[in-house]
Amino acid sequence: MISAVMDETAIEINKIVRPMLKNKKVQLGDLQGMLKKITEEIKDKSGLNSKWVRGEQSFYNGEITLRAKGYDICKYCIKYDLEQNLFIATEVL
Repeated sequence: MISAVMDETAIEINKIVRPMLKNKKVQLGDLQGMLKKITEEIKDKSGLNSKWVRGEQSFYNGEITLRAKGYDICKYCIKYDLEQNLFIATEVL
């Protein structure tokens, strides 16, 4: 039962996150603010607290995971593009 509820919650949260991050390009100074804005948007629309976390392994490959209620919701890879001088976020499937 809880698993089904979390699956539905993850779907709803992804509907919020994807448009805000899909192939998003941001400058270094805006990256932290953008991630915070996403967690605030999730709180406003779903009532759930969420946070971005990095594990030791994910730190090295540029991945960041969104967690809510102790569950992993989605994962994004944020890489720096030297040529464009921007960070680019892409969803890890």
